[in-house]
Amino acid sequence: MRTVLFTIHTKRVALLFGFLGIVIAGVLGAAALVSAEQLPERSVQLSSASAAATGVTYSFDFTVNSLAGAFVIDFCTTPLAGTACVAPAGMTVASSTISTPGYTKVAMDANTLAVTADIAASAKATFTIDGITNPSASGLVYARIVTYDTPTNAQTYTSDSLGTGSVDGGTVAFSITDTIAVSGSVMESVTFCVSGVQIGANCSGVQRPVLKLGEQIGDVIALTPSKVSEGIIYAQVSTNAANGVTINLKSSALNCGGLLRAGDLTACDIAPALDQDITEGQPKFGVKVASAADTGANPNGMLRAAGGSMYGASRFSLNFINGNASGVTSTFGDPFLDTNNAPANNKNVALTFGASVANNTPAGLYSADISLIAAGKF
Repeated sequence: MRTVLFTIHTKRVALLFGFLGIVIAGVLGAAALVSAEQLPERSVQLSSASAAATGVTYSFDFTVNSLAGAFVIDFCTTPLAGTACVAPAGMTVASSTISTPGYTKVAMDANTLAVTADIAASAKATFTIDGITNPSASGLVYARIVTYDTPTNAQTYTSDSLGTGSVDGGTVAFSITDTIAVSGSVMESVTFCVSGVQIGANCSGVQRPVLKLGEQIGDVIALTPSKVSEGIIYAQVSTNAANGVTINLKSSALNCGGLLRAGDLTACDIAPALDQDITEGQPKFGVKVASAADTGANPNGMLRAAGGSMYGASRFSLNFINGNASGVTSTFGDPFLDTNNAPANNKNVALTFGASVANNTPAGLYSADISLIAAGKF
């Protein structure tokens, strides 16, 4: 977790308040041919990519070639189905559940589950698995997916033998990390990092992204009603994913989306900017997304504010929706950046966070944890 420090200052008193932890979680994918037909499209999205995280939700999408009555997902640190699986240390799906209608989980072991579902030829399977415990150490994890003609035949799967009735297969990879920079090089890859200074090619020169929003008043840095204080961090992405990368922004400030005051977590005294910008004297918090810049040899592609989102360079924004079903406080966060459904290489973007306060903003300690979660679409 990275700390961003805020303070409130008035003519009478200067009080330290708040922190914003920037947690960068990177997710990447890979594919491996496991049967006569390879799943033509597949992706996975995690609600948390932190090592040892519990109660994590995994959202899967994959398209099949042929009719299937069931499928197996085997989580391994080795990619190819039909070869011995090394289970990720500490990871367990034994207590996980699937609430998506039409999908029924049948547990096999700590890192393998079978799911019964009627999937028509050329159809897309879309479902979520809740209650997964992430591996206890950082590194790549491969989700081997194999479809079967019947639920009974799915039970014949073992890590080193597909058993009877396998139809389609493919592998999706994701990265578990505790670090600020996430990278991987497999059949398909994503490299994603953030920094407090501008980033060199291939995520070189990265420094810890610590923001102190406010103005220097005496020996303190303080937010004032007379100014919108700003601070910049930098992000870079490279990927060869055929359908690009999406990066979601997630906040822990449930039922608010802005900054919550310690001692009264129901008080949203510093509100999210929504799509209305911030002017001095408004107790709001938001972010701007600058135009992308290139670095290194052969930069290409695009990195932009997510298509259809409210984010951009002209105003501070932060998308919060009451009820936490969508927006920055939802399970997977709010679509924030993307590569326009295409690969990209060494694309940099500056993210400017801003906040202001009113004369009557209550003094105190305010906080919210902000995560950036990057996921490849293969």
